[in-house]
Amino acid sequence: MSRKNLFTKKNLFRIEKSRTYDFILALATIAILVILSLISVYGTVESWINSVKNPDWTSTWLYADYLNRMNKYAYPFVVALVLVLCMCIPKRFIPRDFLLEASIVMLAFSIAVSVVWGLVIGLAFLLIISALIQMAVVIMVISRSRRLIFEREGIMVQLGSALLHLGFVVFALDLLLIKNTQSHLDVFWLATALITLGSVLSFYSKEISTALKRISGARAVQEEETIADSAGFARD
Repeated sequence: MSRKNLFTKKNLFRIEKSRTYDFILALATIAILVILSLISVYGTVESWINSVKNPDWTSTWLYADYLNRMNKYAYPFVVALVLVLCMCIPKRFIPRDFLLEASIVMLAFSIAVSVVWGLVIGLAFLLIISALIQMAVVIMVISRSRRLIFEREGIMVQLGSALLHLGFVVFALDLLLIKNTQSHLDVFWLATALITLGSVLSFYSKEISTALKRISGARAVQEEETIADSAGFARD
């Protein structure tokens, strides 16, 4: 076997390995989000049934029991979501050949922090690092940096993906750390805004780009007509 063929086969293996890695992460993210959605629907239905039976049920021991059970149901999947998100984020700027190794290093640091200061702090450490990285990714996308790695071309879809991931990280951080009710709501709505804007830019990137080009073109035509009118007025 020639050296060239061997090099080609190694590259194909690396590409296939990275695609498998991305595919598994995507499936895991979807599965976790579906389960969390089902838990949320179940919690909403149970809360509605309890409020019908007793409008003041939030003042009884049932409400505390309800919150404890919902937290127990959701917490393992929140932890799983944190881990999956923090394995997704490095792929924007780390070569695919070292992606799995980089994710393992991040998780190792998180485990070390968890051993010393507890699981919640360890996960929070992982999320804060991921949030900082993702904010850097957003800035680099806006500045049109060529160092980032995306599966799809176009600033709109790339910015949407970056904002979407940042929103999920903020949402997970909110679930882990925020205890104050007002702060919780503020951070929750920030995460909601990031996820919504990211989704719109990701799924409607072509339509938004086309609309912006039309607006830009219309302005250019208007400016040309204004210049032409001004030139004609000057000759008169």
